[in-house]
Amino acid sequence: MHLASWMFAGLFMGLAPTIVRDIFHLDSGLLNGATAFLPPASAAVAGYVLGRQHPRRTIQFGGAAVLLGAAVVLTGIGTVTLPLVWAGGIVGGAGFGATFSGALRAVGPLAESHQRAGLFAAVFLVAYLSFGLPAIVAGQLVAPLGLLTTVVLYGAAILAAAAAGLLTQWRLGRPA
Repeated sequence: MHLASWMFAGLFMGLAPTIVRDIFHLDSGLLNGATAFLPPASAAVAGYVLGRQHPRRTIQFGGAAVLLGAAVVLTGIGTVTLPLVWAGGIVGGAGFGATFSGALRAVGPLAESHQRAGLFAAVFLVAYLSFGLPAIVAGQLVAPLGLLTTVVLYGAAILAAAAAGLLTQWRLGRPA
């Protein structure tokens, strides 16, 4: 789930302005900013609202929301319907906030106090690599493949990662 949710965030933070300009043919800093703002805003709200829920349930909810959000975003891009992209960004952003807060709450107590710095450094290393590398690769693929193809492939990778994460969470949550 960690990979998919941070990839989702990278899609919005890395490509949203280009998507708004080149797919929706809207050249507006306000729309660019609003589009990039929606997922992290809903992530913050979800992290706060779900902070008292069981971490595994929060992670599962978040994974489903990232999966649904990515599907709605891809539908919005494919049909050139910006409000669908925004709605998908809100849903997927909530999933991002849920998976991240749930993951931190799940792994934090497992480490001894002298191991927590290393644990959280590893968590954030994976997070930032999941955020940055796919966005950089996607940026490099726009010229040879085109923006729409690149975004569809990026979205498909998010969907695959989220589905794999959900399947893993489901298997881990089953009684032995």
